[in-house]
Amino acid sequence: MTKQVAVLIGSASQNSVNRWAFDYLQTVAPQSLQFTIVPIAHLPLYDRDLDTKSVPAYDEFRAAIKAADAVLWISPEHNGGASAMLKNAIDIGSRPMGQSAWTGKPLALMSVNAGASPRVTDQLRTLATGPALNMPTLPFAANVGDIFAGAFNEQGELVSEKGKATLQGFANAFAEFIEKF
Repeated sequence: MTKQVAVLIGSASQNSVNRWAFDYLQTVAPQSLQFTIVPIAHLPLYDRDLDTKSVPAYDEFRAAIKAADAVLWISPEHNGGASAMLKNAIDIGSRPMGQSAWTGKPLALMSVNAGASPRVTDQLRTLATGPALNMPTLPFAANVGDIFAGAFNEQGELVSEKGKATLQGFANAFAEFIEKF
């Protein structure tokens, strides 16, 4: 059975290595996963005062998350943390209080950066598994590193064998994880 996966990419850059890695992930993922990128760059900053009002961008975003069977968050590391763009989307999806679109959605985490540090994905895991979001989360993340040491070629294609193996194993494990829910 095909599972719909909402994908949030925390970088709007035309040359986002996180997007390039996602492009590769799609090619190796099991056919049971249908990925849909949910745009987040256009979302206004979260404002609690808007919780009681209809904000079309917020409403459309929340509906896209609720319609998905699972979620994939992909974030670059910005100053040691997740991108502000992704964090804003997470906050929007978690509100209004008691109406979180995230609750119970299986989640996988991915980051591509210079050193393959799990710092960003560890932070996102803490947020996702906390009481505000309550998301079952794949026990390990895909952290692809060495972006400045030839992990991608000039065309944006992943050429690192280690990176390819990481994403292949990650995609298979995520598909199995989603089936449990």
